[in-house]
Amino acid sequence: MNPDVIHPKGFREGAPDRELNQRQFQMVIASRPDKMILTRTGHFEFLKETLAGAGFTSPVEAVPAQERRALVGKFSGCYDPIVTSDFFRLPLDKKIRYAGSLASTFLKRILNKRKPCGSAFRPSTGILALVLAIAEHGRDADYVICGIGVRKRDEYLNGKQLKGRDLPQHVFADVKVLRKLARRYNLFTTEPELEHLVPRYRPA
Repeated sequence: MNPDVIHPKGFREGAPDRELNQRQFQMVIASRPDKMILTRTGHFEFLKETLAGAGFTSPVEAVPAQERRALVGKFSGCYDPIVTSDFFRLPLDKKIRYAGSLASTFLKRILNKRKPCGSAFRPSTGILALVLAIAEHGRDADYVICGIGVRKRDEYLNGKQLKGRDLPQHVFADVKVLRKLARRYNLFTTEPELEHLVPRYRPA
């Protein structure tokens, strides 16, 4: 889970989308998962205390950026920044722009290996959750993908759209990682828009 979803700054008076943030937080508290894994390690103890204070009792862990990249690479063979054939089919001006972003990422990681790449070139939180499940349960388990899509990724629950982006966030990387994982593990989905990548889940 993205730690921003549970950070109290989103609930303060005057915060953008405060009511939506509060509803999301209450849904998290009520979900009672076996375990919560945060996708960043910053403010970890503070966030654990925030959850505990709201009555959340499940174990909470955090995965640093380097470990996230290593896990995705280990199980899918894809290490970010993930470049797909879709990138090479972009118009020249967009290709140049994103090539510059990639070059910047590589240069910055010489000094700081934890430096994240742009969202177009790394998998989403949902795909990371799938990878973490595979890491825990192994090759023989069945994995049912729910709530992950590849459409309208520039739209949010508050009705706003991200503007100024030439590529949807995470989609190219998600599709490539899913294709790789589907060849190695027993993946199924309840999402029609993913059925070209993994089989539909059919309960026995």
